[in-house]
Amino acid sequence: MKTLRIFATVITLLIFSLGMKCMAQETSELTILIKGIKEAKGKMMIAVCSLENPQEMISEMMEVADTENIVCVSKNVPVGKVNLYIFQDLNGNCKLDQDEKQIPIEPCYSKEKLTIEAGENKVTAKLINVKEMMGL
Repeated sequence: MKTLRIFATVITLLIFSLGMKCMAQETSELTILIKGIKEAKGKMMIAVCSLENPQEMISEMMEVADTENIVCVSKNVPVGKVNLYIFQDLNGNCKLDQDEKQIPIEPCYSKEKLTIEAGENKVTAKLINVKEMMGL
């Protein structure tokens, strides 16, 4: 009985320590320079999603006041591989609008499997108009 109690205590401590390790995932800072802004309108929507924990998402929203480059600094970005998604919400509905063929009609950018390291990270993102790029 005493051995069983010790075993249960060890298992409980092991589970607790693994849980604390998952909760204490290392984070970093990501500076994003956004280029290709054609209209001073709406909001810039930015999302960084961890590949290791897809439910972890860091999001930012910024007013687009002019067509100059925008700098966004996202804090607490998980270290490791992430996906970066950016779009300019021109009509203020907080979603990336698409046409009937599911082609984005608002300027956007995506980068998958971006490596975030400890310390400061920088990336340049150029918004594109997918329909224009496809010649549609």
